[in-house]
Amino acid sequence: MLAEEIRTYSIKQLESLAADLRREIIEKVKDSGGHLSSNLGAVELTLALHKVFDFSQDKLIFDVGHQSYTHKMLTGRDLSKLREKGGVSGFPDPDESGYDAFVAGHSGTSVALGIGYCAARDLAGGTEKVVCFIGDASLGNGVALESVFASETKPNNFILVLNDNGMSISKNNSALYKTISKATAKKRYRKFNSFLSRTFKETSAFGRYLRKVKYSVKGWLNKNDFFERCGFKYIGPVNGHDISELVSVLENIKAIDKPVFLHVVTRKGMGYPAAEEDPSRYHGVGKNFTESEHSFSAALGRLLCDRAERDGRIAALTAAMKDGVGLTAFAEKFPERFFDAGISESSLVAMAAGMAKGGLRPVVCLYSTFLQRALDQIAHDVCISALPVIFCVDRAGFVGSDGKTHQGLFDLAFLRTVPGLSVFEPKDCAELADVFDFALASGKPAAIRYPNGYAKNLGGTARISETMLWETLSEGKEAYVLASGARAVARALEAKKQLSAEDGAYAEKLAVVNCRSVKPLDEAFLKKIAEKEIVCFEEGYTAGGFGSAVAEFYAKRGVCARLTLIGAENTFFAHASTEEQAQQACLTVNHLVKFIKNRNL
Repeated sequence: MLAEEIRTYSIKQLESLAADLRREIIEKVKDSGGHLSSNLGAVELTLALHKVFDFSQDKLIFDVGHQSYTHKMLTGRDLSKLREKGGVSGFPDPDESGYDAFVAGHSGTSVALGIGYCAARDLAGGTEKVVCFIGDASLGNGVALESVFASETKPNNFILVLNDNGMSISKNNSALYKTISKATAKKRYRKFNSFLSRTFKETSAFGRYLRKVKYSVKGWLNKNDFFERCGFKYIGPVNGHDISELVSVLENIKAIDKPVFLHVVTRKGMGYPAAEEDPSRYHGVGKNFTESEHSFSAALGRLLCDRAERDGRIAALTAAMKDGVGLTAFAEKFPERFFDAGISESSLVAMAAGMAKGGLRPVVCLYSTFLQRALDQIAHDVCISALPVIFCVDRAGFVGSDGKTHQGLFDLAFLRTVPGLSVFEPKDCAELADVFDFALASGKPAAIRYPNGYAKNLGGTARISETMLWETLSEGKEAYVLASGARAVARALEAKKQLSAEDGAYAEKLAVVNCRSVKPLDEAFLKKIAEKEIVCFEEGYTAGGFGSAVAEFYAKRGVCARLTLIGAENTFFAHASTEEQAQQACLTVNHLVKFIKNRNL
């Protein structure tokens, strides 16, 4: 395995290998899509770590594993079907390789994982080194900062490597980053001071002046060495693309037992000019480096720009996901009303609560998989006080190639449990605007869920209202498919179309209902159809999902409804296309057609 061989490589051999690996990453991401710029910036650093440490024994813990492609290749994994069904994951996964210490799809966890592992190692008398690899602004995440600042001591043989590329997904403007960047200024100061000392004698008037300035600057810079106050020996900054320097520094670190914070400066997108020029654009790309089409995200961006023109109270917030959630144009048009908290979802939602209390109408735009990290703030800070915050929950349902760490399958269950929070699932982009306006006018907390990818317009004209929460898209008299969510509604309509083509009787007996309000339910409608055959169909877990809400409604009233819930089983879904994931969960059009036929609905 290459990881074992490279410990014998010379620096020149490693430099040659770095060039080969970078080309391989570019080719494979072009073929399959994936995270490009973050991985290109981490090639030399990853190689140097594998040169110095033996990660079959030592532990390498990634923080957000979208910078792990070099590590995967060095540990014997082929990227040919990267993030595709049957291929390797885009993130570290111990089920995939023993070289992966933990699953790493979310930000902020590595420091705590590393400290916890060190505690177990030390109690067991182990000697392995623990290396945490953190980058793309993950250090600014609350969990990471808690772990760094929770104690003034850190375990020995614990190394925290900061891959400092000045970016998160978008440009990183956090105060923490700016503070850390002063360490770079400190190193430059030392080099400049050395030059001055060689050039001017301190006995000269100018030399005495320079000496005075030197100590003034030195004192200011030392105030920022706060990592040493947290129990680390700070080393850096180091050029993250100079393998010789990296190896030398890491060898020295390996020889000491103290906890070390290694500050490495890299260039995101290194080696691919377009990615260096626009690292945010190339952070995550589709095949052939195309930008994936996300209809709802784009529609939301246009919608918010339009509504903000009319209503000066509207503000948009996100957590390092400006481009992904469709807020690029909003940020440019309304910079004073756009807020990016970095990878800090909890503080973002609390900040939105503060805005709402102050009279604004904040719209929090997050991926479903990241929203779950702010559940406490949703309940405690927003909903107890019934503050008018709207949560736009992007990437709800199956997410495709990002795999099991990013599936948007959890939010509906926990959002349903929060008192006072309404939950909506528009069937298409046209209805997104209608639902948004309805939520905005309510003056109450609300969440609007929608999937990634392309979404077509499914028709329908009945606007959502207090008296018409749901809409019947296709009439029927005997059986009702209650579909919740854009993909579920689209599949239900297609299933009826196929069934009607085979047997015209289905055209009259099977109704398809767009259940765009999950909370509250359309109770009047449910009472009306209580004696009919009912199928709840959703792209989400049945546990705690939309169908569960309908079942609870009937059970609380003692109604013995003929009710079937069709949704995903409670399991983690690995990387594949969204349609392949639906196939695995038995949630495709064909599955629904087969079910209806077998039940003779």
